Amino acid sequence: MKRLTIELPREMAAPVSDLLLGLDAGAVSEEQREDGKPLIHAYFKEKTDIEGIITAVKEFSTLFDENTEAVRFTTRYIDQQDWEGWKSYLKPVRASRRIVIRPPWEKQYQAEQGTQVVEINPGNAFGTGHHETTRICVSYLDEIIEKSPGCSVLDVGCGSGILAICSVKLGADVSFCADIDLKAARETTSNSARNKTSDKVKVWCGSLDCTRKRFGVVVSNTSRDTLISMKDSLRGRLLPLGYLIVSGIQANEKEEVAGIYGNSGYDIVSGKVEGEWAGLLLRLKK
Repeated sequence: MKRLTIELPREMAAPVSDLLLGLDAGAVSEEQREDGKPLIHAYFKEKTDIEGIITAVKEFSTLFDENTEAVRFTTRYIDQQDWEGWKSYLKPVRASRRIVIRPPWEKQYQAEQGTQVVEINPGNAFGTGHHETTRICVSYLDEIIEKSPGCSVLDVGCGSGILAICSVKLGADVSFCADIDLKAARETTSNSARNKTSDKVKVWCGSLDCTRKRFGVVVSNTSRDTLISMKDSLRGRLLPLGYLIVSGIQANEKEEVAGIYGNSGYDIVSGKVEGEWAGLLLRLKK
């Protein structure tokens, strides 16, 4: 097996991790160095063309042109012992008051009463519960669904399906997923089956145009640019006075995104910051 380690600026960590999963990484993890800068570790099969992967990341990094020179790569072969060591890095993590996320190999984990355990395999789509933006979204879902059990949820850009699955575990009646990436749709389907939520988690591979339904809660953990471009489309998928959860934005972008949404038919209910990342809870204006 090969491990590609990438040193890069903080704002590039989440989008590059997502890109690597789309390039068939078997798993991706993030490590924080002592100076606070992130290292991304991506694991690939031995036959993978790592130089091709590096070229793709370099091309992608031109979208962050002022940071291109700050991206550095290291490649090494790893044996089974190292792989098992990486698995030990992904431990169960509490994502909200009522949700704990665990990887499949942590079967011995016993949750306390009142906690729902969601098992997510770190496969080919973003979302293991270890990233700040995922936890922000899950915590907001926990708050809303506790007050409105039986609501309907739409997860836009579902990745691994973690938010949709958590929604159902928390008490949503149904959770619909939309993602333009076929791999993400497949991972969501697989993880939903793993958590026995397939009867309530419905998956579409495509854009928001694939449904005209409206939902009580819409959640999207993507990026600043995507969220801004989708603000009207997301509003069109909400029931009157419905809630919108958005994340995937950096902490210093929170006020900008809140202002744009506040001028687009939403009330700003609250904002959360975890580390260098942020999320917003919005509600359609009366």
